[in-house]
Amino acid sequence: MSKTDHQHNMDFEAEVRVVAEAIWGLSPGECQPSHYPNNPHIQELDGIVRLRDVVHLIMATTSTRLEKAKDDVKKLNAAELHEGKDGVAISKWFITEKQLDAQHIEYARKSKVIAITLNQLRRRFFDGSKYIKLRKNSSFGSARDPNTDSITIDDRKYVQLPITLIADKLPSKPLSFCLQKSVLIDSIIKCIIQGKIAILIAPFGSGKSITTRQIFLRLAEQHRVDGNEPVPFTLNLREHWGQVHADEILDRHGRSIGYSPKEDLTIAWRSGVATLILDGFDEVASQTIMRRDDITFMRAARRDALSGVRDFLSKIPAGIGAFICGRDHYFDDEKEVADALAIGSKNVQVFRLGEFSEDGVREFLEKNGVSKNLPDWLPRKPLLLGYLIQKELIDEIVAIDGRNGFAHAWDTFLAKITEREADLESSTMASLTLRAVMERIAFMMRERPTKDGPVTGTDLSNAFNLETGQSASEGVLAQLQRLPGLTQRDKEPGSRSFVDEDMLSALQGGAFYRLIVDNFKSNNTLPIAEISPRAIEMAAYLLQKSGYTTSTLVAVVLGLARQKSRISNVDQILADLVMVVLAVANNEGIGSVNFDDLIVDSGIFGKINLEEIALHGLTLQECIIVEVLTASNVSGYGIRFNECLIQKIGGVGGELGLPKNIFLKCTVEHYDEMSTTNAVLQLNLAPQLKALITVLRKLFKQAGGGRQMNALHRGITQRQVLDYIDKIVGILESEGVVFVTGNVVHPVRKNIGRIDNILIAPLLSCLVSCDHIPRRSMPLLRAKAVLDELIAGFPKRSPTHRSSTPERQRA
Repeated sequence: MSKTDHQHNMDFEAEVRVVAEAIWGLSPGECQPSHYPNNPHIQELDGIVRLRDVVHLIMATTSTRLEKAKDDVKKLNAAELHEGKDGVAISKWFITEKQLDAQHIEYARKSKVIAITLNQLRRRFFDGSKYIKLRKNSSFGSARDPNTDSITIDDRKYVQLPITLIADKLPSKPLSFCLQKSVLIDSIIKCIIQGKIAILIAPFGSGKSITTRQIFLRLAEQHRVDGNEPVPFTLNLREHWGQVHADEILDRHGRSIGYSPKEDLTIAWRSGVATLILDGFDEVASQTIMRRDDITFMRAARRDALSGVRDFLSKIPAGIGAFICGRDHYFDDEKEVADALAIGSKNVQVFRLGEFSEDGVREFLEKNGVSKNLPDWLPRKPLLLGYLIQKELIDEIVAIDGRNGFAHAWDTFLAKITEREADLESSTMASLTLRAVMERIAFMMRERPTKDGPVTGTDLSNAFNLETGQSASEGVLAQLQRLPGLTQRDKEPGSRSFVDEDMLSALQGGAFYRLIVDNFKSNNTLPIAEISPRAIEMAAYLLQKSGYTTSTLVAVVLGLARQKSRISNVDQILADLVMVVLAVANNEGIGSVNFDDLIVDSGIFGKINLEEIALHGLTLQECIIVEVLTASNVSGYGIRFNECLIQKIGGVGGELGLPKNIFLKCTVEHYDEMSTTNAVLQLNLAPQLKALITVLRKLFKQAGGGRQMNALHRGITQRQVLDYIDKIVGILESEGVVFVTGNVVHPVRKNIGRIDNILIAPLLSCLVSCDHIPRRSMPLLRAKAVLDELIAGFPKRSPTHRSSTPERQRA
């Protein structure tokens, strides 16, 4: 036997001992070779398992020679005489890597030795086909049949969603989302089969669970064809709150799907019979309580909540892959992903799931009996579309004119569905009451780590009581359980979740609007996160529709600040209100806002864009801020960030670039000097390209919806670039990338994926690892990719083309 063959045989023997420990419930390392120096007939066994009632003797080999089989059987027989002196039962095992001939097996059988392969040994103690049958009949997260709302789904209705590979990490290398390669679901399955860890991230409601189900079905089919392939253990992590050990998670999972004996799942996992599919890393809530005085609390809480997942991933058997999915933006950055999941030493690929393409959404609708063209403002997400199909709301959606933007469309849709619900014969609430209750419940979700739920029966009755001052009768409770926009939450009887992130944001924006109009009388929510950009957009729209302006809202802010002692959680309300003021100012085309020496303590903010609006008379004290985009002249602004935690600052390369009069004793986690308009203007590019990048970033990458034309000009100090802004908008409009109503430019939603690819594509077209690309060269590569995409995707306009607005015709 060569040195290589000898090492392979030693590795195989070690693997057999690991499987034996899993099967017979031993601790790792407890099954070891056994030496018999005084017995020349035995000399050594490859493994021995001593239990109370039986002793298992093990010989293992990669050889298929008959002489080797005879020698090992003789050793087992001799060991039986030695170990059986006390009358204990003996079980003899001859375990091979490959299937033996009948001659070998018959020879072993005559000595009552069980001769099987390692894979056969694994399957002997676990029924993979039984597991797959039971698991297929159980729920997969939020995945439901659109027509029946049943967990039983017609496999023929599956439509693949766009998938992008964004990271390919080697062991001991840092995780970096620096790729942008379009792939199929086969790439995820290949990653798992190769023994790597596949991570899938996606927005809420975008099809993670239905994609997880499809991966399960594909891997289950491979096991059916070849029994040596691993069984796909598929777990809804939502069902395992507070569980920190893999064994207890598998025990509960076995009870959940009805598999017995449930202990066999642990045996199968530890022995390498099963691969792992975990759905919903964002839905395993921590058992700790929010502490607003600890600015790093949420990151620590997320890590604590994922203890059970880390236990799984740290104990993956050799050669076995795993899949885990959850919401994007759940973690702050790649470093937190690697730390929370303990994948630093693993081979990992990360994928991002997108919304349906136009062809994909058409196929999805047709397979579910719908033949309609959806409006641009509606998200192309399976969960929302399935809900609309089930509730027969597609016609109402199609009838809404979305040319006035996100907020107008959702305001109209919410009015329609609440009016329809109120018109039902069994209804006990008027449409305005229904909407108010829905908004109240949505606003309550700002207190929940998972943001979309769970919505309990108590939540429903409390919301009704707070809105009406009455207790919910049986009839009211029945109607509350079927409120529009809520769907049954898997494995939690009586609990609900919101079906879509945009709908949730629209309702939260409506709730915040009513809170302002009612002079903050009914505030009883303690948010643990910032108000979302879409909620800000909805609140700003409703306020302007009611006659509020930037100046009147600033007066509201200052009036609220004077009432701190009267209103609970006033600092977070002030933080949210400041963001709404900025949105209204942006809609009005105002370039500067003065808050008259307002101080906000311990608020949570999203992205504060100082390029769009110059802020004065505002101090943020010990606040948590997702991102600050600085302006070239920010040092002249009257805003102060004092002892704040800022996750990212754009437009600054490092601490030395921070204006000391603006940022005082702040902790900044990341800097990005190339993420602002000023940074784009400094690139060595043609002015047309600078104008294009600036317009696309403002419309598709910054918070909010449409932009006034003058807002697209704001922050651009180079005359040549300014001259091209209107022309660029005209081209983008003619190609269906944007649409213009009045003097407001709106992004066309279906182009979001394409624009994302344009703005970050150079990483993708680069043939070398992104680790080797100097950071300062990224924008130039990115700009080149924009130009290449523009040339490839935007046909030249005919000389007779005219833009739809006089301003761009003159340009």
